[in-house]
Amino acid sequence: MPKSICDFCSSPNVTWVYPARTFAAYVFEGIVGESVGDWAACPICHGLIESGRHTELTERSLVTLLERQPEMKSAEQELRSHIRSFHTMFFRNRVGSAMTVS
Repeated sequence: MPKSICDFCSSPNVTWVYPARTFAAYVFEGIVGESVGDWAACPICHGLIESGRHTELTERSLVTLLERQPEMKSAEQELRSHIRSFHTMFFRNRVGSAMTVS
């Protein structure tokens, strides 16, 4: 079953899936958070990924997160850093070309 939201910006308009290995995304107080398998992307995030515009992808992810969670605005710099780190891990663990969602 296809994912229902973009893993980058949470848009409900998923049109692409990127195959990826499962990886540990973070460890906090002994708890490991994993990214499991493929990543879904909306058309806008897909375009940013395919054109190598990683900084713009990070900013889009951050802006859409803060729109949904404005109380997190005070942590904007820290969130940007975490998002950039998650995206870097995605690019390292991507194992193929994007596929359209059917």
